[in-house]
Amino acid sequence: MQSASRSILSSSRRSFRALPVAAAVLALASAAFGQSHAVATTTALTAAPAAGIAGKTVFTVHVSPVPQSSQAPGNVSSDRGSVSFEETGSDGKPHSLGSAFVSADGSATLTVASLPAGDHAVRAVYSGSESAASSTSAPAEVTAQATAPDFSLTATPATLNLDAGLPGTVAVSIAPTPGFNNYVSLSCAGLPLFTTCSFLPSNVKVTGASLSTMTLDTTAPSGKTSALRRDAGFVYAFLLPGALGLLGLCFGRNRSLRMLAILCVVGSLIGGTSSCAQRYRYLNYGPTPNPGTPAGKSIIRIYGTAVTGALSTSKCFQVTLNMTSTNTSGTSGNNLTPCS
Repeated sequence: MQSASRSILSSSRRSFRALPVAAAVLALASAAFGQSHAVATTTALTAAPAAGIAGKTVFTVHVSPVPQSSQAPGNVSSDRGSVSFEETGSDGKPHSLGSAFVSADGSATLTVASLPAGDHAVRAVYSGSESAASSTSAPAEVTAQATAPDFSLTATPATLNLDAGLPGTVAVSIAPTPGFNNYVSLSCAGLPLFTTCSFLPSNVKVTGASLSTMTLDTTAPSGKTSALRRDAGFVYAFLLPGALGLLGLCFGRNRSLRMLAILCVVGSLIGGTSSCAQRYRYLNYGPTPNPGTPAGKSIIRIYGTAVTGALSTSKCFQVTLNMTSTNTSGTSGNNLTPCS
């Protein structure tokens, strides 16, 4: 009886010792089974300068075949895996530039703001997923150019509300990047009719944060009425000497005085006739009344331009002008599109 008990106890101890080994074997088998179901992938990497953005580089990766995901098509999902972008430094070690998730079409994109001037070897490392095995792209050679110093342009206020005939001012700010030391010439476009702009100063020496003031001068509506009232004074100025001359002829007994009176009458007739003729022409063929700056909304572009040798750098900032005027018949501005 004791012998049988010892045998059972010994067998139980051996079974317990074998449990960790069995668990490890099972885990390895499961991993091998899962790996055998992960599809082999290839990762292709391309690099190109960012369109319209100086100094930036866009890295695009395509993983083939496209990793599958449980998420809805068209979404960027983490279960498709991610791509890490690595640059091999001068020390021979990889340095991360960033990472991006793989999208539904198998692509991933990363935009790098700036790379040091010179040649760079960048590769993409795909992490893999439950259905796709990991892979690494061939290195992409990228040559980064030294970025020239630049500047930015802003204006305050961005919206200006004016009545026709009143001026408005806008503060224009110029902020240089490190190393920028140049003149920036300011100009504007998109002004409404009967409106002018001026800058003080118009050519700004920029070595640090700089300011200029833009003044918009609008025009109030005007007609003929005020001019006609002013013209009436000239008519009376010619009639008065004629009236005095007639009095001199009637009551003057001195010959010299009578001659002077005759000259006054003749001069008054000539001047009065000329004045009446001008008044007649003005009343019937006068100038067209000035309608003034038209009412409405205008997009005014402020341009800042810096020239270095044969290279020209231009920045744009928009200001919205809302005009209040009795002139509602014309187009308020040039309908320019906003600065991009």
